[in-house]
Amino acid sequence: MSKMQKSKEPVFIVKPVMKNYGLDYLHITLLVLVVILIAVAFALSTFKQSIVITGCSNSSINSTCNTTTATHTSAQALAAAERYLAAYTYVNTTLSLVPYYSLVNQSNVSYLAGSKEWIVVVPYIDTLANNQRYDLSLLLYDSNLSLASSFIQTIKPAASTNNSVVAFGTVNIYNEAECNTTTPIPVYVITDPYAPGALGSLQTVINASKPFSNSISLRYYFIFSGYTSQYYSSFGVNQTQLLGQYMLCASGQPARFNDFISNLSIAFYGRPLENQTLYDVVLGSGLNRTDFATCMQNSTKVLNIQAKFAKLYNVVSTPEVIVNCRYATLPETMRYAINYSIRNLKG
Repeated sequence: MSKMQKSKEPVFIVKPVMKNYGLDYLHITLLVLVVILIAVAFALSTFKQSIVITGCSNSSINSTCNTTTATHTSAQALAAAERYLAAYTYVNTTLSLVPYYSLVNQSNVSYLAGSKEWIVVVPYIDTLANNQRYDLSLLLYDSNLSLASSFIQTIKPAASTNNSVVAFGTVNIYNEAECNTTTPIPVYVITDPYAPGALGSLQTVINASKPFSNSISLRYYFIFSGYTSQYYSSFGVNQTQLLGQYMLCASGQPARFNDFISNLSIAFYGRPLENQTLYDVVLGSGLNRTDFATCMQNSTKVLNIQAKFAKLYNVVSTPEVIVNCRYATLPETMRYAINYSIRNLKG
């Protein structure tokens, strides 16, 4: 048999399609491939929108949107911003969620010719704020695309108020006069006994108040808000509010109140406690039992008066601290508000 006979040419068999309308399998395959390529191209264009140059104005320098003077392009600026955006993954706050909920395909890029900077605005979904949409802005130097600063949009207040922030940790309450013009000034600590972190906040107040022992008069107010009422159906009103009554009467003995809070923290797990358990905490804290019993007899009346006081100051979240009847603050920033109030005493 000759070599010519041994060699075999490849054979392609193209079968016609039943009811082929003039097409065979090969042509149908090619048509399907073309459709797939068109779909992929459309998906890519949707996933990564074109970059939009939105503005270049600068208040102090006349500039135009002519980006020919820029060292980098808008595409390069966006790529750099995306790398900085990914770095938020390693931030030990809720900002670490931002990279995963960013809508980078909807980013806007602007060149600020006057300052030679790029600003990249990236929308993101805040899962902790009912999935509302906000913006993260990254300002980049055009020279090397390093990060100059970043800005994050948060929830906007519905309207302004007559209150005003006058110092760090200090909100001036509109139309409220100071209680005292000389020291000691009153400091009211208002909390719901079941508010998250309530016991820790009380210990923070006690520690922060020590340097001001001769300058302030510290008083504790316990109110029953939604944190308390959530337990009424399971434990009843009386047992649920018992914790507030015990905390009120223990606070009437300042020298032992810190011990009471420390011991209560061991027994308390965020739910109403039995009367015997609470009384054991009283005994273990060294409180005067006679004075404590007297206080408990009038505790309901006193707590009702305290609730009216909190309503007067429009307390909607706790813990909150009122300094000298005029300044609102938090346990963590209480010392700043006290210092501010003392510095501004009249007379």
